[in-house]
Amino acid sequence: MSNDSIFKTFLVAFLLCVVCSVLVCLAAIVRIDKEAYNQQLELRQTVLAAGGYQQQIEDGGNVDELFTTNFELKIVDLATGEYTTAVDAATYDQKEAVDNPELSVEIPADLDVAGIRIRAKYAVVYVDKSGTAVLPIRGIGFGGMMYGYVSVATDGTTIKGLTFYSHGETPGLGAEVDNPRWKAQWPGKQIYSNSGTVALKVVKNGKFNPSASDAINTIDGLAGATNTSKSVHGIVRYWFGEHGFAPFIAKLNAERG
Repeated sequence: MSNDSIFKTFLVAFLLCVVCSVLVCLAAIVRIDKEAYNQQLELRQTVLAAGGYQQQIEDGGNVDELFTTNFELKIVDLATGEYTTAVDAATYDQKEAVDNPELSVEIPADLDVAGIRIRAKYAVVYVDKSGTAVLPIRGIGFGGMMYGYVSVATDGTTIKGLTFYSHGETPGLGAEVDNPRWKAQWPGKQIYSNSGTVALKVVKNGKFNPSASDAINTIDGLAGATNTSKSVHGIVRYWFGEHGFAPFIAKLNAERG
């Protein structure tokens, strides 16, 4: 058959298309895998930072190794505070669950100090080998929804760290929630009063008195960002209340004796 026949021309064109399609598909798969890995890496780094491992990361620690060595992912039923297998921990997406009526609940208006109206029934939490629990939090800020993590020490009331990984707050003002100096206030603060009520609060910038009797429960707000400070105040008070993680924390405390 002649090398310049119509059949061979079409055959070469077809094979070329097949090869190109395979290469494009492989490139897309590699890109998707890389994006998925980068998202996983970012999540792990955020959890580690909230859990008190930021210095190890800055010292060159491997994020994947630090995470897999220290943390275990668990699903919590927020109504009971119990760990649950009602959803698959490997595939459950707490953000998506908010839009699923079967996986979410409405928040009573008088309790909705975070301004979110609906929360998922189940929460993804990360518990490290020391017993520290890293908990997801969210609420409406000045510039939209704020998402973060806060970690609680084994005593069930001491904050170990807080970080917001997604928000739309104003650069130079509310966005200072990312400022390490502001976040450095949180470790060591106490969430609950001796009576067990939520005592942690964020006050207007400049109103914090380090000598006050409630200083251990108080965070100095962000300069020039009163609305964001109020939002963070509402977020932490909701998520540590009875409609948030209080039953889970109480359950942990009971198990630890």
